[in-house]
This record gives sequence, C-alpha cells and structure tokens, in this order.
Amino acid sequence: MKASQYWQFLKLKATGQCIRETIANAREFFLQQFPAIDDSESNTKELSDLQVQRQLWQLSQNGEAIAELCLRCFISNQIEQTCYQIANQFGNNHGFKHHDLLLFVLNDYIETLRDRHPSRFISVSREILDSFDPDRSNLATWTSRKVKQNRELNAFLLEHGVYLVSDWAILNDTSQKQLERIYTEFYQTDLHSIQLSKNLLESYHAIYRVDRLQSRLNGSKGQCPPPTPEQLQKISEYLALNYSTSIALTTILDRLQEMAGKLRQYRIQARGGKPHQISFDQPNLTINSASLLANPEDDREAFNFLEAYRQQFEQSLEKAIAKVTEVRYIRLKQRSSDNAVNFLTGLSLFHCHGQTMSEIATEVGLEAQYQVTRLLKLKELRSDIRREILGSLCEDVIGIVEFYANPSQLSELDRKLEVILQELVDEEMDRAETESIKNKGTPLRSRFAMKLCKYLRQVHKC
Repeated sequence: MKASQYWQFLKLKATGQCIRETIANAREFFLQQFPAIDDSESNTKELSDLQVQRQLWQLSQNGEAIAELCLRCFISNQIEQTCYQIANQFGNNHGFKHHDLLLFVLNDYIETLRDRHPSRFISVSREILDSFDPDRSNLATWTSRKVKQNRELNAFLLEHGVYLVSDWAILNDTSQKQLERIYTEFYQTDLHSIQLSKNLLESYHAIYRVDRLQSRLNGSKGQCPPPTPEQLQKISEYLALNYSTSIALTTILDRLQEMAGKLRQYRIQARGGKPHQISFDQPNLTINSASLLANPEDDREAFNFLEAYRQQFEQSLEKAIAKVTEVRYIRLKQRSSDNAVNFLTGLSLFHCHGQTMSEIATEVGLEAQYQVTRLLKLKELRSDIRREILGSLCEDVIGIVEFYANPSQLSELDRKLEVILQELVDEEMDRAETESIKNKGTPLRSRFAMKLCKYLRQVHKC
C-alpha cells in the first residue's frame, strides 16, 4: 500500500497541465487515523488498502469530510493509473497518450471557502465514490471499472478505433438477428456462411452466456473471461447435436474471435469511430472494417474512400453549424442587436472558454443565468444542427461512393447509409449534450464544440 495516495491529489489546471498537490490536512487526518503508518511508509504492510478504505468510507458516511477527501485523493491517483494502462495498451497503435485520456476523467477539484453556493456539477471522482461499496470491491478496481465505462472517454477512444469491451461481452449481447443484419448489410456475407455463424453464436449463447449469467447471479463481477476448454467442448457438442457440425476446439475459438472482431469493427464505425486503416508499408494487408464499400478491389482505393467519407462528415458538421448559427443570429438581430451579439458571445464563452451560465450572465450584462439559457437555447440549437447534417450528409456520401464504388455496389447503399449515418450523427450530438451538462470551468472538447468555436473565431471574431 502506498499511503501518500490518500493525501496527494491529482488535478488538471485550466491550461491542461496535470499537477500533484499534497493536501496537508488530509495527510494529518490520515496519519491520526492510522498511527501504524508514518511518512516513510515502512509499516504499511500491516494494513491493506481495503482495510483503510473501509474505515475511511465509514467515516465519510458519518459526515467526516476529510475522510472523503482522502478517498478522493486515492481515486485521483487510480484514475491516472488507469489512463496510463489504457494508453500503454492501445496508445501507440491508435495515436493517443495518457494525458489525452485524463482530460475526460480527471475533473475533480477541492472546494474552498469561496465556493459559497453548492455546485450541481458532479465530478467523475464523486460519481465513483458515490457508487462505491467496500463490501463488494476495492476502490482501485472500482475506479478502473468506472473510468473504462466513462461515456466521454469511450467516445474519444472510439474516434481512435478502440472499443473497450471484451470479445466475449460483444458476443454475449449480440443477437442472431443483429448478426444476420450486420453480416448482410456491412460485410455482404453469403447466406450459407451467415447461417453457420448464427449456429455458432447460438451454441455460444447456450453454453457460455448461460454460464456467465449464472455466475453473475452468484455475485461474480468483472470482465468476461475467455471460454474455458470445458465450455468450448460443450459448444462443440451442442453444434454436433443440433446442427450435425463437427469443429475442432481451437477452430471454434478462432471463429468466435473472428466473429467478435467483425462485430467490434461494426460498432466502432457505427458509433463514429475510425475503421481499421491500411499501412502502405504492408501492401498485403486487407481492410477488415465495417465500411460502406463491399469487397473493394483495391486497398488504396478503399483507404481513399474511407478518408473521404470521414472528411465529408467533418465538412457536413461545419456547414450545419455555420448555417444554423447564422440563421439564429440573423433572427435575433432583426429583433435586438444586443441579443444577437450576446448570443454569439454566450456561445463562445460556454463552449470555447468553459464559463457557466451565471458567469456568462455577468459577462454580457444579463441579470440571471436563466436569461442566458433562454437566449442560447443550446438543446434546440443542437437539434437543428443534427437535422441539418442528416439532411445533407446522405446525399454527399452517395456522391463519394459513386466515385469509388463499383456500380453493382450502389444498390446496397441506402440501407447501410440509413443505419450508419443515423448512429454517427446521434452519437456526436449526444456527446456534445453530455459534455455541456458536465461542463466545469474548462473549454469543451467534443468535435461539435471545437467546430463551433472555429466558426465563431473565423466568422464573428469571438
């Protein structure tokens, strides 16, 4: 056990710099509660983290604020460790560092006497602590799990082609009907192969998923482990009994992982993330992504299409933001020039500078935050932008596909576009809404917010 984790608080400054601050009263309180522990930490082996956490948790439940602060210090350190772990595992191949992840989950701050009014903002650390039960888990494991489930963090990882769900969890929550639709619409798989895959998925559900559900009823938690040899043997027997199919155990495992890989790539792309890309240093590497092209004849052509497709989404988002914001600005200007200016200023202060509605009200000369909320109408603004994107994006993407795809592929596009574009746009706008609700003193970082800030700077000099 490293005792200093309970009094060293990690936080991000407004500049984005991560700093470690020693909280003197937390350290003093902690050492009073656990006299066997000293600064040298030479005797910490006598106490486990779980013992310490249970005592601090109980004290915090009884209203001891310093005990809660010690636990929040510990959580801040564990958040950093979890981000390091994710970055070490995926960062080099997917183009991000642990600091990029901290921006989404290290958002706790220590209240001061200046914080006279309680804030509705709930940090990730507080969410973790509020849901923590020391009788069911230790705080390090619980923090890691909750960080990996964070919506904003997962949205960022999806954009970089990382989906933090195990193969076995993906297979558990995929139905045969979903499998058939994905294989048909996104992979253009022949009917015979689809049926074989459905049979295998049914067998997997009958054995592995039933075992998993039973273990969860018995209190088992954590990530889904790989199938055991005994489970693979039962899956093989199920296939033989119900479908007269004989498959070696190693082949079953390989086919399950291949199936999960395809489903993973579909989910990444459908949620707006990056598909697998092609390295031109590996000319024999083929695309294995849920792209709109079916069986592309040339890897370079497929790569160019995917890049053009993502660029088109970016352009459609920019155009929709510009059009909807400009229309709103002109309407306001016709009624009141001051309101029009305050509208643009408020958008900039909220999205680009991270100010609260109360702070914006003071900045633009309004009396209360509700007046800013009524002026900006952010939910309505996002809804109008979403409709504008969907109204133009499908036609634009069809134009791209007609350039790259074979004529025989075009008849399949309508169904695909309806699925992928709807999910892509909804995911982006949901991310923007969630980020706006949790905003606390730092510029917003969603793609929507950054595009809006770019427009405000370039067009209106905000």
